[in-house]
Amino acid sequence: MAMRPVKVVVIMSLDGGVGKTTLSAVLSVAKGYTLIVDMDWEKADLSQLFRAPKKPGWLAPFINGDKPYVHRVSPWLYVIPGYEAYEIYQREGEDVVKDFAEVMLEWAEEGPKFVSKLRIPVDTVIIDSTAALPLQTLAKLQKMGAYNIFVADRRLISRISDVKSEQYRQYMTYSAMAVVNMVEKNEVKIAKKVVPVAIKRVKMSSEYYGEVVARDVLRDPENRKSVEGIVMRLKTS
Repeated sequence: MAMRPVKVVVIMSLDGGVGKTTLSAVLSVAKGYTLIVDMDWEKADLSQLFRAPKKPGWLAPFINGDKPYVHRVSPWLYVIPGYEAYEIYQREGEDVVKDFAEVMLEWAEEGPKFVSKLRIPVDTVIIDSTAALPLQTLAKLQKMGAYNIFVADRRLISRISDVKSEQYRQYMTYSAMAVVNMVEKNEVKIAKKVVPVAIKRVKMSSEYYGEVVARDVLRDPENRKSVEGIVMRLKTS
């Protein structure tokens, strides 16, 4: 059966700690037929979440021309790790961010060709990005057709400074969808007046593994409905 054209999805946020990586994992597991690229060079949490080995990741073609290692989680879920980028960022800091952002743009453009070349059975590439990407990078991603999902926590629906509010507005301008993550049960209705999707905070298992994390979030019926809504929009957009 022929796969549909590959869609590139970028999960992005203004702030760290909003559950962006968790949402990337949940969305990937719920949708299936997905390749996740761990481009959060500040943490590389997603690589660890899916227990990807420390092999050449998404930077490999740009460092020494090697192919990136593709970690097979299941027949319908694959991960390209980001350990190299994390290690370089720890050594060199903000000096490498501009270069990393350029590589992200190239991945967003060439990812579908890479998937086709390696015959990976997926129709979606999800890029789990680092927090606070430059606005010009988001604008370029949007222009090239990437589906940008902006993730925020309850601060988006609470009283915040005018400066912060303007920053949120700018990020949402370059997103196809906004998600308020980790809200309390009594905040869901309020959140949905601000953005289309709200995901509740849930009790998580002690086992830190991608598919277990997804199961915990999706066990809640409202969360499952919200995530299914995102998946449907990805399929129809």
